[in-house]
Amino acid sequence: MPSDLQHLQPWPDYLQASWLRCAHQTSATLWHPPHSAKGQTLQSLRQRKRDLLTTGEMALEDLYEFMEGRPCALLLTDESGCLLAQTGHPGTLRELAALGFGPGAFFSEGRIGTNAINLAALEGVPLCVSGPQHFNQTLHPWHSCASPVYNSNGRQVAIIALICKVEAASAGDLALTVSAGRELAHLLQMETLMQESQHHLSELYALLDGMDDGVLAWDPQGRLRYLNGLAAHRLRLDPALCLGQPLEQHLLLPQRLQLAIKGQTPLSHVEVTLERLGAQEGEFINALVSLKPLPGPEGVSFIALLHPVDRLRAIHQLRQTVPELSALVGESSAMRKLLRYARQAAQSQGPILLRGEEEVGKAQLAEAIHFGSERAAGPLITLNCQALPSERMALELMGSDEAGQERAGKFELAHGGTLVLEQVECLSAPMQAALLQLLKTGRIQRFDSARILPLKVRIVATSSAPLEQLVQEGLFGRQLLYALQACELWLPGLRERAADLPGLISQQLAAQGREPVRQFSPAALDCLLAYPWPGNLGELRSAVEHALLHAGQGLIPPEALPAAIRHGYQLVADEVVGQPLLTLAELERQAILRCAHACKGQVSQMAQHLGISRTTLWRRLKLLEIDPADYHG
Repeated sequence: MPSDLQHLQPWPDYLQASWLRCAHQTSATLWHPPHSAKGQTLQSLRQRKRDLLTTGEMALEDLYEFMEGRPCALLLTDESGCLLAQTGHPGTLRELAALGFGPGAFFSEGRIGTNAINLAALEGVPLCVSGPQHFNQTLHPWHSCASPVYNSNGRQVAIIALICKVEAASAGDLALTVSAGRELAHLLQMETLMQESQHHLSELYALLDGMDDGVLAWDPQGRLRYLNGLAAHRLRLDPALCLGQPLEQHLLLPQRLQLAIKGQTPLSHVEVTLERLGAQEGEFINALVSLKPLPGPEGVSFIALLHPVDRLRAIHQLRQTVPELSALVGESSAMRKLLRYARQAAQSQGPILLRGEEEVGKAQLAEAIHFGSERAAGPLITLNCQALPSERMALELMGSDEAGQERAGKFELAHGGTLVLEQVECLSAPMQAALLQLLKTGRIQRFDSARILPLKVRIVATSSAPLEQLVQEGLFGRQLLYALQACELWLPGLRERAADLPGLISQQLAAQGREPVRQFSPAALDCLLAYPWPGNLGELRSAVEHALLHAGQGLIPPEALPAAIRHGYQLVADEVVGQPLLTLAELERQAILRCAHACKGQVSQMAQHLGISRTTLWRRLKLLEIDPADYHG
């Protein structure tokens, strides 16, 4: 520090540090006007800071009104020290402008020397720099106080400053600046909260407008405050004419609703008849209504939901009789992945091909996909192609126009809904061609007829056969396979769903309809969980029925299980007789799956039994998409 700076010792440390920095960056005697953002740069900066500007300018003007024309200036900068807004005495503003302190000017220490705005931003506290405390002699006539402004997250967003000549300074200037900074921070926080509230309100209105139910709300005085588009349509009310007016001027509520409103009692799915008043007086509207009271400081407001009667009844009936994707047991990683893809497939429009071994639940998944799609209200037609004689296949699928035997085929019956073709590989060549035509054009032609019928039907095909091999043998159409594979889902066998077995076993026990629902003993459950279930769900269903028939009272013991399950599953030569030959990749997959069952998913033991390293095993598990956690005991 130069010797002539020794008089700075009583000054705060931050002033001394600032002087030392300035001595290496700028001159104490020569004046360099501050750098300034201009033109498009300044306009872009002000646009980004428009919320701060709007609130800050208002705060500066309100503050200066109480200063009774005092010859000073109030400045607002952003966190970088760029001047965004100013107000104050015209003479003071002119003198500052002559020094270069206009809109866009940067209060940079390296350019203009020590100043309150730069130091307040750097130190993060309110402070004053007055007279000779400024490094540059040009600023010695000036006195300035600055206070940083923080948002609700504790981030510095602005600096508010008071600048005047030294002789016009007041002992309360710093306190006044601090108070102004706090007030600005409070206003910014209130503005942020209002914007967030407005955003949430907009989201809420968008959500309400997108609901399948009509929504209307009224205040404690009975004035209509909200009406979504669906409610306005069903009640035939014009929101521009009705909002803010008493609901009773437009609708006559039935006695049950009036009593519920008077007693502040909620209602759920009540069938009522509403009567229109005014120009449409005497017009009746049937509705299914839910009512919710909302107590508040000024009284009780109400929200009413208008449910569609026919649709609600249809959905209620369907949920009692059909499977849903969410109801399918899916704790294993393989099933979780399958159900995720199935939900996406349900929302698509094209055909779906469900593949996997026999009895893995393809039919159940096909039904769940139908009822999880936008075609849920349409028909669901299921046809087992293997059980259909070839001579009747065309008649069943295509229908007939023959006099005296005119009938619609399965394609037509499924119009607007879903047609499930089980064992699709059993379709005859002509029917494969007809199916391909339907998938490509959306049209079919009845058997023995020249009429072409346009149809809207979703095809879900299932197969447990090696379709690619059948294509090579000329037994299945290559183009038909390509068309069906637009959305192809493979269902895992039970040996790949170890984590699902407890849920599936409980499901099968409950499906027997016995009260109370029987349970397996721990020993019997261990046998069931250790068995690889080559017959999949069909074998599991039979095993549960067998156990219930052979069990006494209480828990079902291992002795009630079929012998193969009770004594454990072992692969013997006669089990592979008549089975299709497997590829090396499938043999490897089965070896790893059997080892995962036996070792209960313990990777170290699995690697030891398989004779490979843990690293190699992990690589194969990832490639085959096998999660050892599914087999933990």
